[in-house]
Amino acid sequence: MGGADATLGEPRDAGTANAADTGSEDAEDAALPKTAEELLSRIDAIVVVMMENRSFDHFLGALRSDPNYPAAGGVEGLTGTETNPGPDGGAISAFKMTNFTPEDPPHSWNASHAQWNNGANDGFVKAHSGATQDEVMGYHDRSQLEFYYFLADHFTVCDHWFASVMGPTWPNRFYLHACTSGGKKDNSAYFVGAPTTLWKRLQSAGKTFKNYAAGAVTWYTGAFIGEVLNLNPSKPIAEFFDDAKNGTLPNFSIIDPDFFAADDHPSHDIRLGQVFVSSVYRALTESPQWKRTLLVITYDEHGGFFDHVPPPTTTDPIPEFQQLGFRVPTFVVGGMVKAGHVEKTVLEHSSVGATLRDRFGIPSLGPRMDAAASLAVCIDPAKALSPSPPPPNPPTPKLALARAVKGPSGAWVTSQPELAHMVDSGQIPRALVDQRPTRSVSQAGCAKPSA
Repeated sequence: MGGADATLGEPRDAGTANAADTGSEDAEDAALPKTAEELLSRIDAIVVVMMENRSFDHFLGALRSDPNYPAAGGVEGLTGTETNPGPDGGAISAFKMTNFTPEDPPHSWNASHAQWNNGANDGFVKAHSGATQDEVMGYHDRSQLEFYYFLADHFTVCDHWFASVMGPTWPNRFYLHACTSGGKKDNSAYFVGAPTTLWKRLQSAGKTFKNYAAGAVTWYTGAFIGEVLNLNPSKPIAEFFDDAKNGTLPNFSIIDPDFFAADDHPSHDIRLGQVFVSSVYRALTESPQWKRTLLVITYDEHGGFFDHVPPPTTTDPIPEFQQLGFRVPTFVVGGMVKAGHVEKTVLEHSSVGATLRDRFGIPSLGPRMDAAASLAVCIDPAKALSPSPPPPNPPTPKLALARAVKGPSGAWVTSQPELAHMVDSGQIPRALVDQRPTRSVSQAGCAKPSA
C-alpha cells in the first residue's frame, strides 16, 4: 500500500483548531449508519427489474478498459486475452459484436454446466452450434449500451452478482421470488406445493407490494399457478408509471419486462431493452419517492454468453443447488447508493430477500436467504442521511424510426413494430416519444421534438 493511503493515519497539522476538527469528524463518523439495518432504514421502496439472458462480460466486461469509466481499474472485466476453444480446437477470442439480435445460445441446466466445465469456463463455444456459435464470445461497449454505462458512471455496478442457479430462466426467477426453486432445474410451473414467497412474507408483515408486468402477464402468474388464486401481486406496467408519478410506489416491487420484445432475451434487440429500462429509471428520477427508493437492475441468468469468472458455491439445502450460476450484469441505483462504485461482495438473487429482511424485518425463507449478503453494502453511509438528486442528462436510447405518429385509427405507425407495441402497451409513456412525422431519425424516450 502506498501513496495517500500511507498517510491516512497521520495528523494533518498541529494545533487546537485541528484537534477540534478531528473531534467534529469523529462525532460525524459516529453518527453515520453502520449496520445493514441502519443503512437501509430510510429506504421505503425497493424496485427490482429482472431482464433476460446476458452475462456480465457480454454487457459490462468492456468497463475494465473504458477510459471514461471512473472505476475502470477496479472492474473484474475483460482484459483482451479471453478465449474459448472452437469446434476445430482453435481459439475463439472475445470480440466487440455489432449484431444487436444474436441467436439464442443454449442455457439449460446441462448446457450451462458444460460451459462451466468444473470452473474452466471453456465450454461456451462448443455448447453452441452452427455458423453463429462464436457470438457467445461477443461483448458490447459504451457506444452500444450508453444508458447502462451512464448508470455505471453514477451508481454501483456489482461485478460479483451471480445467477442463483447454473441453469435457465425459471429456476433463477424462483430464487428471486422465493430464495429457492424447490429443486426445479427447468422452466416448469408450480401447480401445487410451491415454496413460500417473499410476497407472502411481506403480506404477513403488513408491507405493500406489486409485481408490475410490461407484457400481458407477470412471470409470477405463469409460474405460481396454484398460488395466484390466494395471492396475486400482478399489475400492468402503466400502474408503475402512475405510482411513481404520484409517489405511491409500494415497499417492494418486481418489474417484469415484456418477454416477447424488450427483455433482452436473444434474439430480441438490446436497444429495445435499453429503452425500456431507461423509461423505468426516468420515472423513478421524476418521482417524489426518488430519495427513498432503491432500484436494482439485474438479469435472471447468463443466457449462454461467455463469462470468465468461475462462479463460487453457497449454502443450499439441496446439494446440487449450492453451485451458483455465472455472473450477470447488475446495477444498484438510487439517491443513497455509492456513486461510480464497483461492489465486490458476492451477491445473487437471494440477496433481494436478504435486503427485505434487513429493511422490513421479514422472517427468513431458509438457509439460502440467510447466507446471502444484502444490498446494504451498496449504500453510502453519508448519502443514507442526505440522499443525492439524480444526475443530470441521462442519455436517450435511440431507435431508427421511419415515423413515430398515430395513424387514423389511433394506433402508432412506425418502422419498429416492437417499439409501437411498447408504446401502446404502456412500457414507454407516450409523452416521452417524439410524435411528429420525420424523414430522419426520431428518438424514443425524448419528449423534445427533433429540429
